[in-house]
Amino acid sequence: MDAPGMQPWQWVVWIAGVTVFALVIGGLVVAVLRALRRPPELPSAAERLQRQSPPAPEVEARLRELAGLRQSGRIGDAEYERRRAEVLRTP
Repeated sequence: MDAPGMQPWQWVVWIAGVTVFALVIGGLVVAVLRALRRPPELPSAAERLQRQSPPAPEVEARLRELAGLRQSGRIGDAEYERRRAEVLRTP
């Protein structure tokens, strides 16, 4: 390790830098491979039901009513989503 112009502490810094660089590149490779293996996002049940058949007029009216309740602040987003799923689930 006694190369001309390289002190022992310089070797330590150089080896640490190469190691950190290799770990960063390895982490990026692992992240890309995980992203490629991730399954595509599945549509929600509500979206799937909407695509399968158009909602009946009474369902549309109920959904409009729920949207109005949410806009007026009477129900929160979570409650709106829960009730919307119930409305879309009922035949």
